[in-house]
Amino acid sequence: CQNSIVSIINKQTIIDKKQASEIVKKTKGKKALISSIKKKKYNQKPPCPFDLTTLQIEAYRTIKSSPKQTLALAQQLYTSGRISYPRTSSQKLPPALGYQKILKKLAKQSQFTKLANELLEKPTLTPNEGKKTDPAHPAIYPTGLPFKGEGKAKALYDLITHRFLATFSDPSTRETITLEIDVNKEIFLASGTRTIERGWHKFYGRFAIYKEETLPEVTKDQEVKVKKITSHEKETQPPKRYTPASVIKELEKRNLGTKATRAQIIDSLYQRGYIQDTALKVTDLGLKTINTLKKYCPDILDEDLTKHFETELEKIREKKRKGEKVL
Repeated sequence: CQNSIVSIINKQTIIDKKQASEIVKKTKGKKALISSIKKKKYNQKPPCPFDLTTLQIEAYRTIKSSPKQTLALAQQLYTSGRISYPRTSSQKLPPALGYQKILKKLAKQSQFTKLANELLEKPTLTPNEGKKTDPAHPAIYPTGLPFKGEGKAKALYDLITHRFLATFSDPSTRETITLEIDVNKEIFLASGTRTIERGWHKFYGRFAIYKEETLPEVTKDQEVKVKKITSHEKETQPPKRYTPASVIKELEKRNLGTKATRAQIIDSLYQRGYIQDTALKVTDLGLKTINTLKKYCPDILDEDLTKHFETELEKIREKKRKGEKVL
C-alpha cells in the first residue's frame, strides 16, 4: 500500500459523533499494520437469454434506449429478419432453433467471427436459460443475418447478439480480497474485487459493465502508510426514484400490464403529463388526478382490479374462459 491510495472504513458501526472523534484521536499518528488478509473466489454464471422485459431493462442501462424505443427497434429488427419475435416472456432457447446453424452464420460477420468460432469448438452447446417461459415464443435471439444500419438500432442488434453468445459461454471467475488494518487496536477494512477469468464477460463485450478494484499486494503484519484518517457524517438516503426501465420491472413483478403493453403504459403517462423526467417524478396534474380518483373512484386505482382483468384475458387466451362470460 506504500504507493497506493486505498479507501478504508472502520469495521464497527459508529452512530455517535463523540465516539467517531475519539477513534480519530486514538489513531492519529499511529502505525497501521495488516492484521488479516482474506481472499474469496466465486463464479459468475453467464446471463440468461433475453425476454422482452430484460431486453428493455438492459437496453436502458447499456445504450440509453427507452423501453418504448427498444420495443419499436426490436420490432424493426424482427420484421427485417435479424432477430426472433421480441414480444416474448421466455428465457428459454430450445435446441430446435439450431444453435450451430446460427453461430455459423454469425461467424461470417467479422465482428463476431472469433467469438462464434470459439463457441463452435465447444463439445456441446448448452445455453444458461432462465426460469421464465412462454408457450408461444422462445427467448429473443439473432437469426444470423447481418445488420448494416447505424445508431440505436445497430447498438440493439449488437446487444442481442452478444447476449446470445454470452449465454453459451463459461462462467467468469472473480476474486474479492478483504484486508483488516490495525491502527492502535482499531480495525479498519479495505476490500476490492478483480476478474481472474473473464469467461462470459469476453462474449458480452462492451455490455459487460463491472467494477475492477484491485488492491496492492501486501503481507500479514506489513506496515502501511496512512495518508489521512477522517470521520464522515452522513444521513440515510431515501430510496431512488423509478426509471422507465425499473418501473417496467416493477410492473412485471406485480403482474400489471403485459410484455407488449408495459412500455406503452409508461409512454402514456408521459404523453398525458402525469409524470416527467427520466428519474420519474409525478407532476401536479398526475398528483391531482390520483387524489381525485382516490376520493371519488378508488376501485380504478386498485391494482387488484387490473390483475383481475389481466388474469381473465389470459384465461380467454388459454381457452379456459369464454369472452362473453368475462364481459
